[in-house]
Amino acid sequence: MRIEERDFVVGEAVVGKIPYYADVEPELMDMKKGDRVLPAQFFYEKRVYYELFAIHEPGTPGFPRGGITVVGHDGHRRYYDLDQVILHPQIIKHKKTLDKMMRKAEKEQAKRMKQYNKAQREAKKAGKRGRKALSPEERAQREADRAARAIKSGGKRGRPKGSAVSTPKVYVPTGGKRGRRPLDPEVKAARALEKSARTIRSGGKRGRPKSRK
Repeated sequence: MRIEERDFVVGEAVVGKIPYYADVEPELMDMKKGDRVLPAQFFYEKRVYYELFAIHEPGTPGFPRGGITVVGHDGHRRYYDLDQVILHPQIIKHKKTLDKMMRKAEKEQAKRMKQYNKAQREAKKAGKRGRKALSPEERAQREADRAARAIKSGGKRGRPKGSAVSTPKVYVPTGGKRGRRPLDPEVKAARALEKSARTIRSGGKRGRPKSRK
């Protein structure tokens, strides 16, 4: 199957080009009402959805050369020639036609992904899991470093103990008094006067006075 173009003639004037299918496989022409179909003008549009409404044989009123009526998802209708509509290849999983529906950029991306996945599978088969093995030179260097550290530490592990001996602090009394400093006589006398004044005002009673009603 391939897509070609021919002149679109209105009266005697050519007003443009219209796409149509050529050399279509028989299984793509086996359509019945309600099947999902693919008009040639929407061959590369993946989200377009049309269903077959009717096939008009040549000589049908309004279709002297025959034709096909399709209906969209919202109910609108389109009219095509008999060679402009095929069964949607997704219905029968027609891989050859589905591959043709992919645009150039999509094909290149699919090809890159296929090569990448293949390389990943081969790497998993050939490679080993885990950390990469050390080379003989790296292994020898690590062994030499480990031996040097063992000689330096005397075979002991961990932080070496310090040579200085720590002595605990001893409390030395200063001879002074502990606690709050005593009040001066003047401050003590002023506080006593304030206390006596409060006692006179309250009549010797403590707390908030009761309100009179």
